Amino acid sequence: MKLTSKQVLHVSKGDTEIAGFISALLAQNEKLTEIVETQTRQIKKLENRVQELERQIGQNSNNSSKPPSSDGLRKKNNLREPGGKKGAPKGHEGHTLRFHLEPDEVVVHPLTTCKNCNHSMAELPAQDWIKRQVLDLPLAPLITTEHRAEEKRCPCCRTLQRAEFPSAVKAPVQYGESFAAWTTYLSVYQLLPLKRIAQFFFDLTRYRPSERTLLEQLNTMASRVAEHEPVIKAQLRKEPFICCDETPMRLNGKQQHLHTHSSAEWTLLHMNEKRCGPAFTEMDVLPAYKGIVVHDCFSSYFKSDVTFSHALCNAHLLRDCQGIVDHNRHQWAAQMKELLRRSWKMAKAARASGTRMSDALLAEIDRQYDDILVLGANEWSTDKVPEKTGPRGRKCKSIAANLGDRLTRHKASVLRFLYDDQIPFDNNLAERDIRMSKVKQKISGCFRTAIGGQQFASIRGFISTLLKQSLPLHQSLVSVLRGQFQFSAT
Repeated sequence: MKLTSKQVLHVSKGDTEIAGFISALLAQNEKLTEIVETQTRQIKKLENRVQELERQIGQNSNNSSKPPSSDGLRKKNNLREPGGKKGAPKGHEGHTLRFHLEPDEVVVHPLTTCKNCNHSMAELPAQDWIKRQVLDLPLAPLITTEHRAEEKRCPCCRTLQRAEFPSAVKAPVQYGESFAAWTTYLSVYQLLPLKRIAQFFFDLTRYRPSERTLLEQLNTMASRVAEHEPVIKAQLRKEPFICCDETPMRLNGKQQHLHTHSSAEWTLLHMNEKRCGPAFTEMDVLPAYKGIVVHDCFSSYFKSDVTFSHALCNAHLLRDCQGIVDHNRHQWAAQMKELLRRSWKMAKAARASGTRMSDALLAEIDRQYDDILVLGANEWSTDKVPEKTGPRGRKCKSIAANLGDRLTRHKASVLRFLYDDQIPFDNNLAERDIRMSKVKQKISGCFRTAIGGQQFASIRGFISTLLKQSLPLHQSLVSVLRGQFQFSAT
């Protein structure tokens, strides 16, 4: 309470000297109060900043969307169930080499002497053989195909005529379509730089194509692959659900985005400077799509003019919940994570047995979901909220409150995997289709041109489709160059 000069004089009983001293103390106290209030606001601001920095430092691939490669030397969590044998994880189908009934070569190892008495057995016929087979990859020789165009003189008009060479045979000596197919595979799928591809060819054949030659082969392949993209787009529009994702890429020093629309048999990749609208329009799948899109809750998927339904990636939500547990110690996040994991386990068991989850079980999961969010509202209401930096926009919320709001507003999309047996629990299908592009960027740096980035995306999506459909990779790429390829699933 601030005293007036009259009140101070009254307290000092008319003594002006004492009144002046009291006024000076009051002024000093007022200044100190202002300093304390300023420091309190500053301390609160710094505490929020420290908490945010601690959250950033504590982020890893288990509690955020950061990739595992950013974890450094942190000990990775073992995802295998304890108690099992060493080797492949539980549930892995495994693969083994098969015996060939008609081997290409047979090597007989003779038994010439008895191991017990050293008696000669060289002349005895073998009663049986114990067979073992070795599968090896021989170094194939370079095949030279000579094209000869006949020349003839017309007996009628006496002009010299010559037959036409195939359109792909343009130079006196050149590399063939198989070379181009291997260049495409090594560059786009195995992510080797051009210099290493040239060295690989030299080590195998003693011929070293120039980088310009390799680039021309990639350009030719990209133009031929682009002719098949309309088929991929048309098939994706027919899918009951597709998985969509995007990741930032560097192109000539600037940020671009690599987009994917994926299904179990089809992959479409596209490079665009935008993360949303224009990219979706250029890919020409989502604008007319009427199925279900599995995504990570990026806001552009929720535009009012979309015609598709939504299913959210629960792997993202599990990591977000773990982040709230690690940094905020909220119980609701741990309970929500456990509920989602338990629900997916039950859904997988029902799908494996060919049955449907009971209505009572679904209702119980639905009730627990709502109860956890009610508990969460009490916990995140006490979180420190960052200060609003501008006059416009919505009021700031804590990270936990934002996650709770997302789980509340998109509940049907979060739990869609429970009610639709074809919907996956996560968006890993799309993430797998674009994950290796980051490896390409780490190995070779950014793409130098927009054309190069788009060619990589187009060819990578085409190869992914070939592998999903178990089509012979090298043979298919050669067929594309010859204009003879056609998808078997159309």
